[in-house]
Amino acid sequence: MAIAAAAAIVTMLTDKAKTGNAGAGFLVQIAAADKTAIMILKIFQVVLWLAAGAYGVVGVLTVTGALGGFREAASLGLAYIVFGALFLMIGAVAAVATFFANKWRGWLILAALILCLGLPLGLIAAFWIDLEKGDVHRRQMEAEIRSGRYYFGNQPALQAVAQAISANDQDAIRSAAKAVPDLQASGREGATLLYFAVTESWQRPELVEAVRTLLSLGADPNYTNGKPDSFAMANAVHASEPVLRAMLEAGGNANAHDEFGRPMIIMNWYLGYYQNQARSRLDLLLNRGADVNSAMPKSESSDAGYTLLLYRTKMGLDDSLAYADALTLLERGADPNRAGADGMTFGKMLTEHRAHFGRTLKQPPAEFAALWDWAEKHGIVQPAR
Repeated sequence: MAIAAAAAIVTMLTDKAKTGNAGAGFLVQIAAADKTAIMILKIFQVVLWLAAGAYGVVGVLTVTGALGGFREAASLGLAYIVFGALFLMIGAVAAVATFFANKWRGWLILAALILCLGLPLGLIAAFWIDLEKGDVHRRQMEAEIRSGRYYFGNQPALQAVAQAISANDQDAIRSAAKAVPDLQASGREGATLLYFAVTESWQRPELVEAVRTLLSLGADPNYTNGKPDSFAMANAVHASEPVLRAMLEAGGNANAHDEFGRPMIIMNWYLGYYQNQARSRLDLLLNRGADVNSAMPKSESSDAGYTLLLYRTKMGLDDSLAYADALTLLERGADPNRAGADGMTFGKMLTEHRAHFGRTLKQPPAEFAALWDWAEKHGIVQPAR
């Protein structure tokens, strides 16, 4: 009995020893896991510190960029300052959140989220600043062109005349022109002073006085050196009616063509400047001998071979006044039987337009009705049923 009791006691002590060893091993494993987690958090915290510092550096560099930005334009410098300040703010807030992570680990998540918000901000900043740079460059280029520096900046004598044109100072134009032996002399890209004055008048109608002054000093309205920026007469059709009249009265050719071989009278509606004067420009050109049957060159990608009548009638679906102009052209002798390169004729075009009004259930404008009546009376189209 005593031996059995001792064996039981030994067995019990052995089991307790085993259980104690297992518990100690488990505690060791927990301690090791805690050390790993703490190490990971520390590494993560260091990464956040570095990221916050990087935002700070980017912010400082961006704000520093404002120094150069302000030299180009105030708006560009302001953009650099705004986005630089935002980067600095993100970096500072993220750094504070990372610092407090020792007290509550949730701050680490908050710091990471704040830093992530900076990524789309960076994209927006890059896009916005690049857009602003493009706008600044555009404004600078416009200023260069408007002042004449772009075309004549490397030729002081021509630049002096261009500057006087931009100021619309007639006395200054006459004075500066004395130093220019040939008013047909060209600057950059073949630009002439008369071309410069005419194209500037597109948006500044008062420059008609500068155009008149140049013409009075001997500038040739029909001169071109073959370069696009020398076709002053052809570009006068986009200007106000007084500018066009001044060019014609100085001997300008009403049948002039632009650099692409397109008759200027057809381009009357092309750029859309002074739309309320388009009809008066048309009448002026016709009265000055423009060919009423002028046509687009066959090489033109669109409307190849279209006569003035076809070209203007085609616009009728978007502009009912085009039908009134077409009627005027017919009354002035336009040939309704001439076809475009695609086989389009005046009668076919009118029929298609009438069908369009029928399909869309739109009432044809009065100008179309008058044009249709003329065509019907002259056998160009079949009577409507």
